[in-house]
This record gives sequence, C-alpha cells and structure tokens, in this order.
Amino acid sequence: MKINLSARQVGAIGVARVTGALLRCGFNVLTPYEDFAGYDVVAENNNKFHRIQVKTAQVMEPNRNKYSFTTSSGSQIKKLIVGVDYVACWAMSDDLFWLIPIGKCKTLTTKFCPSTGQSWRVFSSL
Repeated sequence: MKINLSARQVGAIGVARVTGALLRCGFNVLTPYEDFAGYDVVAENNNKFHRIQVKTAQVMEPNRNKYSFTTSSGSQIKKLIVGVDYVACWAMSDDLFWLIPIGKCKTLTTKFCPSTGQSWRVFSSL
C-alpha cells in the first residue's frame, strides 16, 4: 500500500532521519522553535556547533537512479541557502546521505548518484 505524503511530511521524516543519524554518531541535537531559522537542526559535539539544513528527496530519474536536491530556499523566489554550515541530503528510497559544506552549494539544484551516497556514518566526519 502506497502512502501519499505531503512535502511537509517528507521534510519532517528527513529531519527525523538525519537527527537519528547524528544521535547515533554521538552528537547532541538541538532544534529551533521557529520554522524560519534557516536551519533544521544544530549538531553539537565537544563544544563545536554545526547548523544543518536538511533536504529530502526521492529518486527523480528512476532509469538513471539519480536524485535531485534543491539547495535553495524560498517558495516564490529561489535563493541560495544562507545561515547554515552544512546541507544534509537524504535519499528516502535508498536511505543514502550526503553531507555538503554550504560553501559547495553554488547552484540552486544539486544532483547526486547513489554511488556517491553514504550511510548514516557520514556524520561522524563533522
């Protein structure tokens, strides 16, 4: 049985999944009270804090097995994400993660292949 999820529900699942991976790697995870902070979670370990925006996607090109993540914010006018240290991308269908320093997000959309994805352990490198 296929469940249709809204974009907001998919986003919430992504944040929960990334939060779980961070906790598993030994981080304390903080969340903002507002939805407009620019980041979804803050990962802390040994007094080092990392602001993380989470992006979730499913396969966009099934025949080529590619994922597309929007590395921008705003619903009407797209602009590059600011005020974060990393973008954590999670491919829902294959449970793969990408951790991208914000300085490498130079376009509004980034595409990845599964071969470049990693397990939840990718967060241990923070």
